[in-house]
Amino acid sequence: MIKLKQEDTRYKIDESRKVFIYKNLHKDCWSLKQDGLVKAHTHDLCLFDCSFRVNKKGREKVLKEKRKNVHAGISGYIDTPWLMGCLSAEVAIYNPYKFKSFVRADDNAKPVFWSSSVRMTKDRVHFVPCIESANKL
Repeated sequence: MIKLKQEDTRYKIDESRKVFIYKNLHKDCWSLKQDGLVKAHTHDLCLFDCSFRVNKKGREKVLKEKRKNVHAGISGYIDTPWLMGCLSAEVAIYNPYKFKSFVRADDNAKPVFWSSSVRMTKDRVHFVPCIESANKL
């Protein structure tokens, strides 16, 4: 369920355009941003045609100051919900102190830059793995 931030028309989400989702540590949820505005908060959201983004300068600032800031998230189009068991999804994680990008949560910690489908639940990012070449720089 997406909880809209305000009833103001500026906060209406245009589902035909990409949104940027990041973990909101203060509210312990996902924040949905579009047009430079946080338009909604949610605990469960699905996206398609997703890119996993990490701002290099933002990460460097975290490493220097040892203080978290919003510099990483997932960009994509809002999708209809999918059940966890119906797709062979894996878990992606991001830790600015350990990794330069989002990585697979398994032992290999391979980078993840793109996925056809992503589902963000309260504490996890599930993604549908794609061909290896799609996740190389």
